[in-house]
Amino acid sequence: MRVRAYTLVTLLLVTITSGLQASVESPSITITSLSEGDWIEGEVEVLVDGDVENLELLVNGTVVASANAGEALIWDTRDANATSPASFQVVARGELENGTQVESAPVSVTVLYPRQLTYDGGSVQPEWHPEGGIFVFKSNRGEEGHIFKLYTLIPGEEPELVTTDRVYHGYPGWSPDGSHMVFNSYDPEVEGVNEMDIFVVNLSSGESTPVTNNSDFDDSGRWSPDGNFISFHSSRSGDLDVWKVAVAENGTPVGEPIRLTPGDSNEHCPRWSFDGEWLVYETDRVEGTDVWIMRGDGSDARQITNDDYHDGYPGWSPTGDWLVYDSNRDNNTDIYLIPTIPLSPQSKLSAAPQKRVTMHHAQDRHPSWSPDGRSLLFHSGRGGDVNIWQVEIPDLSVNIDETEDDSGFCTAIVTEENIDEVDDACVATFDDDEEAPTELEDRLEDTLPSISITSTLCLITLLAFMRRRSNV
Repeated sequence: MRVRAYTLVTLLLVTITSGLQASVESPSITITSLSEGDWIEGEVEVLVDGDVENLELLVNGTVVASANAGEALIWDTRDANATSPASFQVVARGELENGTQVESAPVSVTVLYPRQLTYDGGSVQPEWHPEGGIFVFKSNRGEEGHIFKLYTLIPGEEPELVTTDRVYHGYPGWSPDGSHMVFNSYDPEVEGVNEMDIFVVNLSSGESTPVTNNSDFDDSGRWSPDGNFISFHSSRSGDLDVWKVAVAENGTPVGEPIRLTPGDSNEHCPRWSFDGEWLVYETDRVEGTDVWIMRGDGSDARQITNDDYHDGYPGWSPTGDWLVYDSNRDNNTDIYLIPTIPLSPQSKLSAAPQKRVTMHHAQDRHPSWSPDGRSLLFHSGRGGDVNIWQVEIPDLSVNIDETEDDSGFCTAIVTEENIDEVDDACVATFDDDEEAPTELEDRLEDTLPSISITSTLCLITLLAFMRRRSNV
């Protein structure tokens, strides 16, 4: 009997020791530069944390990069034939001193494929037509450096010059029906760049009409979707502010400009939401330059970004749920997205998280969201010259309810009211002869996460056995 007892004790100790040894011998290797669900593009630097050598990067099971300990793994995601976003699973692998290979937890990412649309350089400030399919941009191709003209482009075709009676053109945008364009201009022969005004041009005749006419700086005109107003920013109040003016169908002003952003800060680059209810703009109202939104009459101003960077030239998604903007971080400007949903009914800050769209070392700026929601235009210095680029993005329209139903994840809270709607796999069940985990087991598992429940139960049994033997 005594021999059997010591045998049982020995087996239990071996079981516990094995569990502890497995924990000690399970080294961690972690991908630190990528997070689950990230969007990436171009050459991606993947950083790994772990005491391992002979690093390898596996993408969908295939080794795509290798490096020595402490070095970054470089994954070149570029594909000249790809345009649509693609999903990949990324794993880092390395070797311990004893030669054992270990792998990180997989990280799922989406690769984006920006493509170049113009090639002559000096092309900036793209803006989609309200119905999509074609966009306008300004370019100084074939001109003196300070002279910009307007061009339209259907992706995949050649740019076409927009004929006007003006010499300089900047920040172009469309009328709601696409028959006119709004832009800012000055006469280089007699005026300085600080005497910019807003103009509209009839695309059929090439004849332009002034919307503003003063000696101050008026810039970034944008037509409201209902055609009744043109918004712009102006220095006429001393600081830069957002203004709007009522206009006729052809863009002729029918009233006096109205100031929408009173105060001592600078507000500029306004753009209308697709439904015409809101304006987004950038401002230095608080520390840094952030993105704000307000209603079309200037009321209900809300801060969206809140950081120390320069967040600029914001625009809307077609649904109004997201904003796109460029942000200068670490001396480089890239394109980001951020939701407009507030943190709470009492908060005016965005709920985030943000989505980074571009990560090239060149400057990526001035994004414009396509009306179908599927792609972004921007101008970029990739390749040395500044040209127009386009990138398709994943669908952002999935809401929380759809995510719970379709993503394979369980709802966070199960109640009597929703239990009938919860997948069986999300609810813990026990056989008639099986007991639910006790409070003690739960507490032990939290305290000793590296020891299995089986080992914990063995430890409890051993202690009980030893206590019983001591009482005999």
